[in-house]
Order: sequence, then C-alpha cells, then structure tokens
Amino acid sequence: MKRLLMLVAVLVAVSLAAPSWAAIDFFGTAKVKPTYYKNFDFDDGATDKIIVNEGGLAKGEHVRAELRLGWKASGEKWSVKMIAEADVIMQKDTADRSYYTGAEKGYNANTGGEFGIERVEMLYKFMPQLELQTGWDIRALDIKSGGLLYGDDHPFLGFRGQLAENTSYELLYIPIQNMTAITTAPDAFYESDEMNDWRVYSLKVSQKMGGFTLAPFYAYSDNDNREAQINYYGAEVTGKAGIFKPSCEIVFADGEFDNGADISSWAFFAGAEMEVSKAFNPYVAVRYTQGDDDATDDDVEGWVGITDIGRFTPLMGMDGGILSEDIGQSYGATLYSYAPERAVGGNGYGGISNGGSGNNPGQIVAALGAKGDLSAMVDKLSYKTQVFFIWYDETDNLTNVKDPGTDVDDYAGTTFDLQLKYALDKNFNIDYIFGVFVPGDGIEDQFGDDVAMTNCLSFNWSY
Repeated sequence: MKRLLMLVAVLVAVSLAAPSWAAIDFFGTAKVKPTYYKNFDFDDGATDKIIVNEGGLAKGEHVRAELRLGWKASGEKWSVKMIAEADVIMQKDTADRSYYTGAEKGYNANTGGEFGIERVEMLYKFMPQLELQTGWDIRALDIKSGGLLYGDDHPFLGFRGQLAENTSYELLYIPIQNMTAITTAPDAFYESDEMNDWRVYSLKVSQKMGGFTLAPFYAYSDNDNREAQINYYGAEVTGKAGIFKPSCEIVFADGEFDNGADISSWAFFAGAEMEVSKAFNPYVAVRYTQGDDDATDDDVEGWVGITDIGRFTPLMGMDGGILSEDIGQSYGATLYSYAPERAVGGNGYGGISNGGSGNNPGQIVAALGAKGDLSAMVDKLSYKTQVFFIWYDETDNLTNVKDPGTDVDDYAGTTFDLQLKYALDKNFNIDYIFGVFVPGDGIEDQFGDDVAMTNCLSFNWSY
C-alpha cells in the first residue's frame, strides 16, 4: 500500500512539473474535380494553350485533386494550426510521385505532388490588445468587399488586437519574396541580396458603427524585384441595413520606379445584396480599376494590387467562376484575380506572382447575380449565378489584330456563371460550375470571336 501511495505521489509530482496538456483537433478536406477548359484564347481554330490552376499546368479535360490534412493544438492563450496539402492534376506520375528527381517532366511542373505545409498559423495572446501572429495563412485587407488590393496565404509576422469594444486592428509584415544569395560563385543574378525581394507592410483598423464596419487600411509595397515602391491607401465599408447588405471600398496607389517613372492609380468597388427570401438573394455590384493610356510615357496609371483576390469575395466571388480562372493569355486576368493586369507587359509593380503590368487597360465591370437555398423545391440543393458585363477602361495600349491601325473597342465581353451545390450530408457534397466568357468587340479585335468555357464537377469531403 505504501508503495502504491509513493507511486501515486511521484506521478502527481511529475504531472505538475510537465507541460500543460493541449487540446488537439484533427480535420481535413478532400476534393476531386473533373474539369474541362476550352478556348481561353477565344480562338477555336488554334490549339488551346496551357492554363495554370492550383494543381499545376493543365488544359482541356483533366481531373484535379486537392487533399488536405490539418491539426490544431491550443491552450488558454496560444494555438498552433497546420494544414498539409497535396494539390495535383491526377495522373500516374503525380499519384506515384515517380519523377521527383528532376523539377519537371515535359510541361508538367513539379508542383504539389507531395504533402507539404500549405498553411500554418501560430498565435499567442499577451492581452486582448496584443496578439502575436505568424505563419502563412489567409490574411487580407479587403476580401470582405471587392478584393482589389490584397488577400493571400503569403508568410506573415505581425500583431492584432481589440483596442476597444468596437475597435480592432491588424499590423502585418509580409515577406512575399525574400531571396538572399545562395551561391558563392560569381553570378549577376545573385549579386544583390535585395534584387529579388518583395516585402509588404500593412495596417488595418476596423471600427464598428451600428450595423456597419468602417475599415481604413494602408500598405507599403517595397518591391525591389520590380524596382518599385508603392503606397496604397484605402478603406472598405461592410454591414447590413434591414434586408440590404451593402459593401464598398476605394483604394489609391501612389509610388515610383527607381528609374523615375511615377505610379498613380486607383480602384473602386460597390455592391449590395438583398435578402428577399431563403431561395432568392439578388445582388448588384460595380468594380473599377484604372487603366493606363500611354505605355511610352513616365506616368504609370494601370491598377495593380498586391494580390487581386476577387475570386473569394462575398458578392462577385465564385471559386471556379470563369473570370477567376487563368485567362492571362488573352483578357489578362490570371488565377484568382478579376482585373486584366497581365493584358499588356512592362512597368510591373505587383499582382499575383509579381506579374501585373502598370500598362494594363483596367476594367469596368457591372455585375448582376443571385444565390439561394432551393430545399423547398429540391431538398439540400443551393445555387449561385451571376452575369458580368466587362469594359476596358483604356484601350490605347492594346493592339487591334482584326483591323490593324484602328482602336480596340472598349467592350471586352460578357461572362455567365452558374453554380449548383447538392449537400448529401454534413460531410459530403457535390457542386457543379458552368461558366462562359462571350467575347465582345474588344476581345474580338485582339484575339477571336469564339466563346471561352469552363465546366467543373467537384466531389467534396470534409471532416
């Protein structure tokens, strides 16, 4: 008996000295997406070019798999969350991981074929006003409105907190590119520790006022890789008034290149959703990004955000809608973005993968859409549908191939998307997206008159 008591005493002493236990949750998602792309160049007579999506490089018919396994450990003041992911175009090589000695096989990039830490978030709350945050997880400045400036899962280090009952803030340092010299051999590409760097510093303050939130924000983009420094100033407003859910934002860019060229541009978004019924919630929205009217002068006026994240915004966003796919080869909007930031080259100062050009034509988009739950008619069925009417803001830097020497028409075209989702249970659903981009005279002047199309069926598990 004495020995038993001694053992219990020792175990209690050890447990008191050991680190505190943490609550650990495991979770995951699995998505398999049979997909078909066609005519993203608007020319049915030409062979379709490769298209970038999350699984790598694809075109035509393919099946993409996004597989995630996550875990989160947390205590009273801290948490650590990690999500491992494999995102691949399904084929033997990616399933067997059979060509990873080299970086690529043909045009199939060595991307996403093995589990890696896709997202990580580490937090420690010193006090309500001061919480340390770091990792690489979703952070955004304006994803609740138009997504014109920034939203991505880039690495970050920063703080956030609750300054008062209705006032909060977030301060971030975002090293998007931070390549230092990795060789001792003489090499012009690596001769500077900063020539490939791109760092962003941001501050956002959110103030609740009744049913609305006003959130001014600022970001400084120190883009050594593009030899440009840009100040972004803006604000977004979100909220609800009765059955209406309005949102808007405005952002200004002011900066310069090392060669003396001035950067001055702006972008705007406004929209509202109306909660008419469970089955019908229509919305209307306008999205504007300034275009450049002369690629040869020193005034760079084409809007380029840090990361246009229109794909995941509440009103106009659709994960798989045709405008948010990679149409960089023609219209100029690449994966996730809506703005035609790659339509013209030169004077780049940001954008996804730092590929946006300040000479781009900009855009004016008028959007109409609706979403709802159709369970009253078909159990567990929901939908979202939308139409975008798209104009170029400026066309002076675009080339008319159809009628050389004349101006490109400013109407780019019309997109239509329909998404249907059927939730069989809380852990499994199926959704389908059909999208078309019908070229207007502006696209026809440059590329062709054939309709671009996407079809995506998605089988989704979550647990």
